[in-house]
Amino acid sequence: MYELKNHTENVVQHVLKEYMHKFKLPCECERCQADIKALALNQLPSRYYVSLRGEILTHLESDSLPDKARVLSAIVLAAKQVADTPSH
Repeated sequence: MYELKNHTENVVQHVLKEYMHKFKLPCECERCQADIKALALNQLPSRYYVSLRGEILTHLESDSLPDKARVLSAIVLAAKQVADTPSH
């Protein structure tokens, strides 16, 4: 059976870790991080792949500056929303 993967989810996870190292979030618990990722992913287009070839092509396509800026923007907005109304 093939496993379906979302490249955007990997990118959001990576960018969120970088963002957390540079900026202090009001809460860095697992729940708040998950909420930030969920909110950001809902604002971004999904990029699914199944094979290694698909992963490489998807990675190359999403490695452009506009995509990185879009991901960072979604994370910043999501982090602000979670900080304003945390789930706990």
